Order: sequence, then structure tokens, then C-alpha cells
Amino acid sequence: MQAGGMYEKCPPESKLLVGFKDHLIGALQVQNCQQEVDNVSRFLRYMQPEGEPNLEFMTKTTETMDYMSALSNSGLSAATILNYMKNIIRFLQYVKGSVDMNEDGIKIQKYIDFLKTMRKPVARKHSGNACSTRSDRVVDGMPTVHDCNLVLRSGKKRFLDIYNRMAISKIVVSPTEKTWYRYYCEAVMMLRHFQRPAAVEGMTVREWVNRKLTDGRYLIGIKNHKSGATHVATIALTLEEEAWYQGYYECIRPEFVRGECDCFFLSARGTQITSGSSDLLRLHESCGIDHGGCTSGQVRRAADTLVATSFTETQKQNVAAYMCRSDLMADTHYRRPGPSAIVATAVLLDALPGFTPERRLPAQTDSPGSCMSGKEFSDFQQTFPVSRDGQPPTKKQRVEAGFPENRVYYDRWRKGQYADRQEHLLSYFTYLKPSGGRIERLISKEGWTSNCPKAQDILDMWTPALKYAIESDQNILNSCSLQKWKGLAIKSFDGQKGEGVIATTHFTEATRDIKVDTELKFNYGVNRTSFRGEALHLDWLDE
Repeated sequence: MQAGGMYEKCPPESKLLVGFKDHLIGALQVQNCQQEVDNVSRFLRYMQPEGEPNLEFMTKTTETMDYMSALSNSGLSAATILNYMKNIIRFLQYVKGSVDMNEDGIKIQKYIDFLKTMRKPVARKHSGNACSTRSDRVVDGMPTVHDCNLVLRSGKKRFLDIYNRMAISKIVVSPTEKTWYRYYCEAVMMLRHFQRPAAVEGMTVREWVNRKLTDGRYLIGIKNHKSGATHVATIALTLEEEAWYQGYYECIRPEFVRGECDCFFLSARGTQITSGSSDLLRLHESCGIDHGGCTSGQVRRAADTLVATSFTETQKQNVAAYMCRSDLMADTHYRRPGPSAIVATAVLLDALPGFTPERRLPAQTDSPGSCMSGKEFSDFQQTFPVSRDGQPPTKKQRVEAGFPENRVYYDRWRKGQYADRQEHLLSYFTYLKPSGGRIERLISKEGWTSNCPKAQDILDMWTPALKYAIESDQNILNSCSLQKWKGLAIKSFDGQKGEGVIATTHFTEATRDIKVDTELKFNYGVNRTSFRGEALHLDWLDE
């Protein structure tokens, strides 16, 4: 396409393109629309090589056919060409809606009908390609879970080498290795835990920090996964995998942070990764492995095939929930398995045929400390329980207890304590953002002198509680229902207003007995845009 000038685009500030993009974002609620706008921009530039784009191209049917032929000759698939046509038709429908239904509107509709006629043979070709692919799968067999995980097995030795040098030995690794490390972490979520690319792209730092240790695995809930599913995607990482992701979070991600992006996986530009599927393809290419259709969707279908033949109905439902199937909630009335059931499901998926034997490299090929089995570290935690105020075990204590001399378990123990202390400090400030001085005083009161979070780190991690969480807070509800304020009472109003607070005396005297903190919490949680009826924004309470 580049050689034929097919990548040339109109200026992004062109009136038609700006209006189309605003229409996609505002009216159609298509947030990730830049690719669609770019496709239309390339079409307009091909039809009108110079100047501000306009609608004169609608009289150039021959040039339109030439453009579609050029796309096909450039090696694009029928599915991609159909996508171009869909984008152009949607652009024309936007233009049609912005003009009066006179001669211009009729001309636009005729051109849309012309494109739809051109689309029919392309759609037939696409259907033929799809049938051919299905036929090949019947003859050659579909990729199995074991086949799809080949890239993880092939790249694990390199991955562990980068992890050891970066997280254990504290050696600086190259930017290329850092990017490759991120690709592998993304692949673990898609191929190992059967998650959609959207879950990888939507995972946030807040969700990572809030991970919970349950039955020997770390649970992570991902809310913003931009898929058809309307529920939280939950994965259960092993202790080994959690250490890998923490290595990325501590040693790689800080170097790519640009601005205030809260996404866990960041691109080299410091923005949210745009396509987990593309990163998976790059990982295959870097390992010299033919992609062979081993996508996240394929490994999920392969797992479904095995689950359907060997699991019970309850297990099938739990697996569907773990994979975040969009049609599961309607069948089960929006019931979700509990944390222990999620962990049990993750362990159950480990037992799929062809999956378990290659989970980790043989012990003799592992670097010291690179492979920590859940059983070994769980024994370490039982011998030396992680406590908020305790001291980590010394080298002598670790050796006498039968554990290795290296610092792998020691560092994991300290990380667990550090995370516990972070969570403990954040629990004091659920509703109002604290000052740095207040956090420092709290740390001093706890008596922590080492392995201690900094006040600025807590401020960076803090986020206000959601409105519904504040409105349902039991302490606030009790303060309102069991209050003994002399000048205030609760009254039920007619209509949809519900219950409200009224003053039985002068309002200034009525609020004299209310603690300032309680009053601020109540106002902040119930109505973030007003304070005592005044149109004052309450963002200053976050400062």
C-alpha cells in the first residue's frame, strides 16, 4: 500500500474528518475510532490528491472501483476491504444526515447504494475464505491448548533470564528486552489464563495494587475490558506469575510513564497499548514461531472443546465465568463464583490435556531463584508469616528452616509486607484525600523505620471511593439513622425524592452538634456537585 501511495491521508484538521470523528465519539459512542477515521481519510486523499477534501468524489465511480481494486492488489484480505467499505458507508451516512434531503441527499444515497453493490462480491469472497479456513481445520485439525502455548514454552528461558537480571540481580536491561518482557506478560494472560486482549489492554494499576491473595493465588479483577461482557474479568495468578508482573511493575513500567495514564501495560510512548493481539503476534515472530492461528480466541475455543467433554456443569459455568463469557450472566442470573471458586477453576484449567507438563521448565534449566513453586513459597509463608509490624527472617533463620540462601523468598516476603502496609495506610483515607504530613504522622505512629511506603506514594495511589460505595457505607447510614442531633430530623417526602434531612430549629444551631468530618463525608458522598445546596464543586475535598 505504501508503494502505491495508499497510505496518504488528508490533514486531520479537515472539516469533514473532524465532524465525522465528533459524530463517532458523541452520537455513536465509538471511543476507539481513529482507525476508522484514518481509513476514510486515505480514501478521500486517493479520490482527491490535493486540497481540502469535499464531496466531489461521489461522481467518480470509476476511480472508486480502481481504489477497491488497488486495495485488493496490495494484498489486503477480503475482510479488511469490507471494513474499508463499512467505514466509508458510515462516513457517507454521517454526511447525509448533516444535509437537507434535497438533490445532495439523493446523490449521497445513490453513491451509498453503489458501494453496497460493490460490496457483494467482496462479501462472497470473504465467506469463501472463511469456509476454506474451517475446512482446513477439519482436515488438519484445530490448534490445541498445547499448540497455542508453544510460544510460552519457547520463550520462557529468555523471559526468566531477563527477570533474574532485572528483578533479582538489579541489572539494567535494554529497551528491546523490556518490551519483549511486556509481550510475554501479556501472552500469559491471553494464552495461560484465557483472557481476551481487551482485558489485557484495560487492566489498571489500581486493580493490580488491589490484588488479593486467596488460597495460594493472587486474584485480580479487571473492570474496563471493553468487550461484550458486562461483568468483571477475574484472573488468578500463581505466586510465580505474580512475581513476574511485579517485576514489570517495579522495573519496567516506571520508565515508560508519560502523564497520568493508569493502564498497567504501557507502550513505549507511555500510552495504553492499542492491541494485545498485535503484541502476541510480535512475540511469535521474535521467537521464530509461525503464528498459525494461535490467537487468544483460538486458545479459548480449544479450551472450550476440552471443557465440554470432561467437566461437570458446575465446572463449565465456573470456567465460562473465568473466561468472562458475555452470555454467562443471563443464564445464571448475574451470579458470580466466589474467590475460592475462581482459584479452584484456575487450578482446574491447569489440568487440561497437554497443558500441565509444560507449565515450567525442568528444574535443572532454571536459573537460581527463577522458579518459585506455590508449595515452596506457601511453606515459607507458614514458617515466617507475613505481618505488618514483623521483621523479615534473617539468612541464618532461612537456612536453618531448610530454605535456599538466596534472597528470592526474602524479597517476596518484604514485598508482601510492603503491600500490606500500603493497604493499611490507604484504609484510613477512604473518602477524603489526606495531606502528606498526615500520612507521615501516621507512619511515625506505626513505628515503621524500614520497608515503609513513602507519603508521596500513598498520595499517588489514593483514589476517592465511588459514589455508590459512600452512599452504602454502613457508618454513614448509622450516623444518619441513629443520630441524636438535637436540631435535625429525618422526614419522608412524597414522590421520588425519598427521605431527607430537615431542620427543626435554626439551621446554624441545628448543625452545631455535627462533627465536621461526618458532615463532609455525607455531603461529599451523597452529592459531589453541591454543598449545602450551593453550586460549589467539591473537588477541593480531594486535595
